[in-house]
Amino acid sequence: MSEHQTTDGTADLAAPITSPLAERWAISRAGVAVAGSATAALLFTIACPPYEHWLLAWMVPGLFLVSARRLAPWRAALCGFAFGTLWGCTMAGWMRQASLAYFGFNDAGAMGFVVLVAVAYAGIPNTLLAYGYASMAPQVRPWQRGLLGAWLWAASELFRTHVFTGLPWELLGHTQFQILPVHQIADLGGVYAVSFVIALVSVSLCEQLADRNARSWSPGTVIGRLAPAAIVLVATLGYGMWCESIHARPQHGEEKTVAVVQGNVSNTLRWKREYFERNLLTYARLTRQVGAADLIVWPENAVNFYIEREPALFPVLNASAAVASEGLVLGGPRMGDTGRSHNSLYLLGADGGVRGTYDKRHLLPFAEYNPLRAVEATPLAGPIEFASGASEDLPRTPTATLGTLICYEMLFPSLVRDVIARGADLLVNVSNDSWLDDGSGAAPRQHFSMVVFSAVSARRYLVRASASGVSGLVSPYGVPYATIPRATRGTATGTVRLLSGQTPYVRWGESWIVVGGLLCLLLLVCGRRRPLQ
Repeated sequence: MSEHQTTDGTADLAAPITSPLAERWAISRAGVAVAGSATAALLFTIACPPYEHWLLAWMVPGLFLVSARRLAPWRAALCGFAFGTLWGCTMAGWMRQASLAYFGFNDAGAMGFVVLVAVAYAGIPNTLLAYGYASMAPQVRPWQRGLLGAWLWAASELFRTHVFTGLPWELLGHTQFQILPVHQIADLGGVYAVSFVIALVSVSLCEQLADRNARSWSPGTVIGRLAPAAIVLVATLGYGMWCESIHARPQHGEEKTVAVVQGNVSNTLRWKREYFERNLLTYARLTRQVGAADLIVWPENAVNFYIEREPALFPVLNASAAVASEGLVLGGPRMGDTGRSHNSLYLLGADGGVRGTYDKRHLLPFAEYNPLRAVEATPLAGPIEFASGASEDLPRTPTATLGTLICYEMLFPSLVRDVIARGADLLVNVSNDSWLDDGSGAAPRQHFSMVVFSAVSARRYLVRASASGVSGLVSPYGVPYATIPRATRGTATGTVRLLSGQTPYVRWGESWIVVGGLLCLLLLVCGRRRPLQ
């Protein structure tokens, strides 16, 4: 065996350059890797809303990882950084307008903010992903590389969910939100399981296509290398179709009528005392159009004042709550016992009394609080910063326990699993995406597509009210219905069922990723001990 040959008999592409020909080959490999990473980033963007060419997502992991593996690990890491940063900037280009409107940045500051977020939440995780794959893939057999790449991809997404307070925005699996047979496995392993399947198929195929060794293309070798991906894909689709057949049958659980109200109130009118009553009356008029309903849900920031400090507006709130037999859910600020403001959700009973509250636990850094200093008391209406809430009793109507989460909290699987474990039989999400919308509708559409997985992973109906859209209901099998388009004012009514029980994902969470990591470690150890042929 030559000095720079790998254990599987292929050339070691990370070997030192010893000749002008090798140097030219290295430059060519670097160019292919850079082009592959850039192309993968753009395909990933096009696979996400608002474009939603979901099939392109199945090309991304293989194109990115296999092209980067052809370089030394540190060079592969640079490709990973470029891939993640480019994808972050193009997928979330709407952040520029959001930072201009919300933070008051100039153009340079807004662009700098977009790049900084892209680096933190996409550049760094994908740097580690590419380095890990380039380092470990040569140590395992070719048929095992798809499994290795898929596990590393899922692990990097889990890392992104937690690093720097976490931002699991548009994970790979989220691109499949409309493909029911694919995303049903979210109740087994969350959206990470969907990403795992996509990466497994993609990396396995691309590794095979990249192998120029004629012996690697014998029928037996090809079948052996692609068998793990084929088996997992068939099992995923089979499970998905079985779940779809269940969805078509009558479901158990008590049926309720729920209405969502979308006021589409301009952000320029928020937190201004002279508009308190005007904004509230907008929601009250829409609520009167609903008719009979068991529960009515208004969005985050539906009221921009401390309810207990505006007794003159109580009659309007009471009249709106009386429309629903089980109450009205609405978002607004709440002054806590410690004198600190919370971004909160209220449940008002049909009699107008406060039956329960929920304070947002996972706040958005810099937008809702400054992580560099302690939160101060904000006694005036229109708080500048909020304090994080505590895990307390869930709001309860006379017949339902509501799993309430505010805005992007619904993207964090641990919070969804927490409310389900505490007895929630209906998920309720209030949000305000209007400040994210640059006019393209990308951010609201992306946000709505991701909450679909919360419903599937927990097998609960989900009710979502957004200030300017997209609002609507989602079935436990990920089917949106009774939706209200973004940037419109209106209501939508639909039926839901109060469900119980816990899915495997609610019970065990991401423990399967830990088990997968131990198996990958075992593969590496066995691969290094394998005698050279």
